[in-house]
Amino acid sequence: MARAIDGIITAAIEQRVFPGAVVQVVQDGVPLHCAAYGSTMYDDPGSQPVTFDTIYDIASLTKMFTALAALQLCDTGRLALDAPAAYYLPELQATSVTVRHLLTHTSGLEVRMSSLRDLAPAAIQAAVYAVQPTHPPGTHPAYVNINTLLLGDIVERVTGGGLDAVFQTSIVDPLEMYETLFCPPPVLHSRIAPTEWDDWRGGLVHGVVHDESAYALGGITGHAGLFSTAADMGRFVQCWLAGGVYRNRRLLRAETVAAATSFQGPYLRLAADPPPLYSGLGWMLNRENYMGTAPAGTYGHTGFTGPVLVVVPHHRLAVIILSNRTYPRRGERTHLPVTAAVVAAALA
Repeated sequence: MARAIDGIITAAIEQRVFPGAVVQVVQDGVPLHCAAYGSTMYDDPGSQPVTFDTIYDIASLTKMFTALAALQLCDTGRLALDAPAAYYLPELQATSVTVRHLLTHTSGLEVRMSSLRDLAPAAIQAAVYAVQPTHPPGTHPAYVNINTLLLGDIVERVTGGGLDAVFQTSIVDPLEMYETLFCPPPVLHSRIAPTEWDDWRGGLVHGVVHDESAYALGGITGHAGLFSTAADMGRFVQCWLAGGVYRNRRLLRAETVAAATSFQGPYLRLAADPPPLYSGLGWMLNRENYMGTAPAGTYGHTGFTGPVLVVVPHHRLAVIILSNRTYPRRGERTHLPVTAAVVAAALA
């Protein structure tokens, strides 16, 4: 396995899919493969070798922390999956959208969040809360950031705390993910892989969130903003593989884990011929473009900057790949076939 993964990642670096990456494969809580490859910025000035301690902007993997926090609230009866989101966010004008719709990306709310990046935070929130569904909620899947942005707002309203504090107490501390955080302080910047040269921000995006709308909102949102390491993300997926338990501490009911990683179609009103629904409650299911030939029941998630999680319950195994594939600039190159190849190697 190690030799095959080494070859796959080395070839990807040579093809400039990304300048470097960290790969971890875990099974039954035991790391089977842990390796760092390449550099943070190719041969550009300031580039450093990637190590297993390199910190990456995990982009939309943040959504999985928001989903976990929301599901924890469901477990304790403080949040109801089929309650209107507007019950918790009275300003929300889309009154027919439920919490489940947000988790499954079937809200019908479609807005390009990056188009709001030049607005003040209050104006962004007002614009988001005014959006109306383009399709009846529950009928048409569409993966968009607004769903998890609103879900994060719900978590904050229900708990009365900021997402950073909620994540810290309910996820980060119990899972011992001590290098997973929003808005990393300057002392950590030397360990962080830059994401992109960005004309909008006038320079290298390094140590601040890459996602434009999350940046405009201050770096702490439900859809993006977290930074993490492969080791920390290994602990995150191990909790899911263990049915919601980590080191004898339960973070989520086993029944909730099963629901979150299962097809949600029966709970929705999908149109006769909708786009394919690949979603559980937060997790994406059976996505061949990056899960390859992994068996049915496999789930995972990706992030725009390059991170990918793939969890294969059938083999009690997970693959974590962190990279900064957007460096030096976002383009057409994709890291997803590389991930599929690594998953295949891990399962061989």
